[in-house]
Amino acid sequence: MNVTRQLNNMAKDIRSLIRACVVAVAAASLPFASAAQDKPRVVVAVAPSADMANLIIAVKGGFLEKQGLNAELKVFDSSPKAVQALVSNQADITNNTEPPHLAARARGADVVWVMTGYRLGSTNGSIANGKVIQKSADFVGKTIGVQRGSGAHFHLAWFLDRNGIKADQVEIRFMAAPDQIAALARGDIDAFFSWEPFLTRATDTVPGARLHSRLVEDGLEFNGNVLMRGALARDNPETAGKIVRGLIATADWMNANLPEAAKLANEVLRAPSEKQVLDQISNIGWPGNFKRSVAEQATMIADWGIGIELFPAKSGRALVDGMIHPDIIKAVAPDRTDF
Repeated sequence: MNVTRQLNNMAKDIRSLIRACVVAVAAASLPFASAAQDKPRVVVAVAPSADMANLIIAVKGGFLEKQGLNAELKVFDSSPKAVQALVSNQADITNNTEPPHLAARARGADVVWVMTGYRLGSTNGSIANGKVIQKSADFVGKTIGVQRGSGAHFHLAWFLDRNGIKADQVEIRFMAAPDQIAALARGDIDAFFSWEPFLTRATDTVPGARLHSRLVEDGLEFNGNVLMRGALARDNPETAGKIVRGLIATADWMNANLPEAAKLANEVLRAPSEKQVLDQISNIGWPGNFKRSVAEQATMIADWGIGIELFPAKSGRALVDGMIHPDIIKAVAPDRTDF
């Protein structure tokens, strides 16, 4: 009997000890859980392309976390789809060249530009079937693929005008960027205008495919502006400021540590090698600023888009002025802007 009572008492003591441990662990973990919940959540929409490297690294490298943000990536198969994620309130920020952003804003999306994430002149370009196109004049009478409403679409229009080729002298086929390589291989198109990694993939995999020209060789550069939900920029300037600070810190770190940046970015880009990513991001400028010159080029692109009925707007200037939101960077990094 005494043994039985002793065993029962020991069992009670053990159960009490276990309950005490559970309560202690739970209580100890509460401050950490509360702290995580208190961090503003920021959803960053990206596509697996090199020009998204700054946003990828801002999350993967912890630069947004260091600003006290709970940041997460959402990966889409193209940059325009990342823009649509903001429009549908599935994400808070992305970046891209001007046309997709302008189109979204013109259709009523509450989105704004808060800074310039990148500048590019070498990652966009044109790929041609080398058997039928050796020089720019050879594009006459050929079929050209391009993603409608993209920066590459504007590059194509710029290229044709620069080389004195009228729009009705070529056949343009609109298709998503990932589909252009297969279309070139089948002979459905003779050339396409696009961006990395599709330029390199085409020359590596399609017999006879050659790089015809890069954006900068055609006298053009694009600004990749950081797009933010308008409500976030206006109603929560503290969180918006932390995002901008984090992205500026990301840009500065990338410029000083490109090999390490390529390694981090490739966790999402999934390129065959980190060297390929390094080559791509080395050809992109990472300014981490916001300059008035952005508005001038964007207005030119907006006027083009309105002219071909890509944007349902009356004034390119008014469309761009409605998108520019420099208040955030002026507040947190006035040395990075001349607005």
